[in-house]
Amino acid sequence: MNRFLKGFGIFLLLAGLGVASAFGVIALLLRQEEVRVPDLTGQDIVSALDTTTQLGLQLKVDHREPSQSLPKDSIVSQLPAPGSVLKKGRQLKVVVSLGPSELLAPKLLGENYRKAEVMIRQAGFFPGSTARAPSESVERDVVIAQSPEPGAPLEKDGRISTLVSAGKEQQLYVMPKLTGKRAEAAVRTIESLGLLHRMSYRTGGDKAQATERVVLGQKPLPGYPVAANTTVEIIVSK
Repeated sequence: MNRFLKGFGIFLLLAGLGVASAFGVIALLLRQEEVRVPDLTGQDIVSALDTTTQLGLQLKVDHREPSQSLPKDSIVSQLPAPGSVLKKGRQLKVVVSLGPSELLAPKLLGENYRKAEVMIRQAGFFPGSTARAPSESVERDVVIAQSPEPGAPLEKDGRISTLVSAGKEQQLYVMPKLTGKRAEAAVRTIESLGLLHRMSYRTGGDKAQATERVVLGQKPLPGYPVAANTTVEIIVSK
């Protein structure tokens, strides 16, 4: 009986050692499936491909872009970043240099936006989006800013967006009611708001109104927002 128990104990010990060894081997294999991402920045694409292949990683070119500092076919950036941990077989994305670009964004600042569009096309690019913003210092329709900035390298047929001045921000008024007022009083009201006026005449039904020249109609209508220098049309009895 003692011999049986002793033999059974040895069996359990060996089985335990086998299980522990198996877990150790599995953990080791799992650790071996992960590699530390190398720094590929500045390497040429061939060297980078060789490095990643040796590590069991896949190299994928995400896109290419001009670079004023790196020669053509060099790695500009990568994802994941150097030092990251990545499992074998996963992709490492890189941006590859097209080399220094001979195409540079022209300076559009201070130009009329229509002339700026012509300059963009003459430089081999296309106009991008155009936004407007009020400016106290830059005249209306003049380019305030651009993206990319002047001198930035661009691919042929690239787009340049601009921010154009809308001029000084105009003060808005609420159009007052002029109908029924005497023409002279209506004109004084219009001028006091910094507005312009244009007068037309229409035969009125009331002789007293015709003598006093009363406002019969107006454009814009009462309550409409109007900016300075807007022309207000008033129809006066005759």
